[in-house]
Amino acid sequence: MAHAVAVLDGELYAVGGESDGDLFTSVERYDPATNAWEAVAPMAAARSDHGVAVLDGKLYAVGGYDSDYFSSVERYDSALDAWEAVEPMTVRRVAFGVAVL
Repeated sequence: MAHAVAVLDGELYAVGGESDGDLFTSVERYDPATNAWEAVAPMAAARSDHGVAVLDGKLYAVGGYDSDYFSSVERYDSALDAWEAVEPMTVRRVAFGVAVL
């Protein structure tokens, strides 16, 4: 569990998480028009208990943990099907909420 979910361009993204102690870099996208899930590019870091949000057409995975707490942030571009690292937070965060206003 401990994955994060967000909507980007009308599709649902399930990002990272863990099961039985195994942490995931994987990301899956659900298209309600076709009622199908598909794998998209994985994150660089496995994350659990992280936050996700969409800003300016990009999906952000923020903080979380693997065996340590993260301050790192990754940004997903659906047009390129690619993640890139962006400036990390100044504080490590885990199990928190992320919102865009």
